Amino acid sequence: MSSQPNSEELNKDKEAKKQAVTEYIAFKCVANSDIEDLRNIGACLSKGSKLDIEILTGGLCNYSFKISCKDTTTDAEYKLFAKLAFAYAVFMGPDNPLSLERTENEYKMMATFQKVSPGSVPTPYFCDDIGMDMKLLVCQWARVDEQFGNQFIDGAVDPRTAAKLAEALGKLHRVDDFDPNFNSGMSADLEGFRQMIVGMVDELCKPEKQDRFGKLAKELGKSAIVGMFDVHLEYQGSKDCLVHGDCHPFNLLVGAKPSIENLENFDSSGDVVLIDWEMSRAGCAGQDIGPMRPFPIACALAHTLNGNHHAAEECLDWIDKIWSCYEAGARSNGVSDEQLTKICRYSLQVSSAYLLYYSCWGVHMDFLPIDEGNTEDLDKVKECLGVLFVKCMKWGTDESLSLQELKDHYKGAVKEEKDRLAKAKKVRRNRRSSVLRASGRRVSDAYLHLANLERSLSLISADGSR
Repeated sequence: MSSQPNSEELNKDKEAKKQAVTEYIAFKCVANSDIEDLRNIGACLSKGSKLDIEILTGGLCNYSFKISCKDTTTDAEYKLFAKLAFAYAVFMGPDNPLSLERTENEYKMMATFQKVSPGSVPTPYFCDDIGMDMKLLVCQWARVDEQFGNQFIDGAVDPRTAAKLAEALGKLHRVDDFDPNFNSGMSADLEGFRQMIVGMVDELCKPEKQDRFGKLAKELGKSAIVGMFDVHLEYQGSKDCLVHGDCHPFNLLVGAKPSIENLENFDSSGDVVLIDWEMSRAGCAGQDIGPMRPFPIACALAHTLNGNHHAAEECLDWIDKIWSCYEAGARSNGVSDEQLTKICRYSLQVSSAYLLYYSCWGVHMDFLPIDEGNTEDLDKVKECLGVLFVKCMKWGTDESLSLQELKDHYKGAVKEEKDRLAKAKKVRRNRRSSVLRASGRRVSDAYLHLANLERSLSLISADGSR
């Protein structure tokens, strides 16, 4: 693995990339552009306005930017979203390249989804090469621009989003003219993933791991857990339909709440927009249902520990609603009970994988409604998520279970964990607005996917196979 650049080198590189993006977008903003946003920005620039560029997320394998320009004569502001993709992850170096085709494919999938579900994705404008080793994707700034994960942190979740999201995903999954090998380069490195899981299971089965998660893992045994993951990897080979591939609450945008003092108030539209299509590919529809459960479950458990039981129920009710709306839409479009069972089964497998990342790596756990430094409550939540990982993976890989049994087992297990935490006597804590909202931060998944890649490469390198 290449040596990592120091902070001075990183900052210099960051500024150079910002400058390159600014100059290229200014070049594209011309009076005869067929894109209205670019024409408007071009007009502002001709009057002496300047482009403002703000890094939203990234730094490992891409940067995401907010590009804005204000008309000095009218105060009208025009905004764009831009993603600059690198040919390799900064901390891994050019010896482990990442294909820039991933960004071209992200652009193509956004265009496809825009056709089947207009308004459910920002309109993509262009995807161009920048130099020899970068690609720039520019699209419309979404009309709703707050990450949906904030609402679960609040414990006040807009129920309208479930039906709208289920309808949009259903339309994507019914696209019948697609290349089964589309964006296949972004599929998991299955052997590396398996070795990573084996390493994690080894840690879980150590004698010193004595919480309920560890005891349950040791009760099942390493071979049984790895065997369940082998079944999961077989499902990953499905190419039934197009999928977003990473559809969790931080890759969904909704309207900002009108007031953070009254968290039950939502924006008037109830719209939801899907972003970050880099992992899109052909797969099983369950791939897009599974990632939506774990963070709401984690928030529900945290709200339960805080004594905010209504907030916990709002999180869990939304999960139930997204599935019921998706199932109803699928049935009305001729999806069989057998197909729905496969979708539900695989969605539980995917949920369990995210639950494992949450429990063992602490992914997204910094954003839970738990006071900073309260490791006792955080550990309780992570223990519950670990138990749910084992149970969901076990049921999700059991092909003898019916659709109703899968749904009942899942709901029963979550209720059991919630009830366990509810027994802890706590003074009810007032809910407060998401700290992410207050900070203006956006959550990026780059570190999660690159962490997977780094662990996989390290494991494969260790056994000499690469």
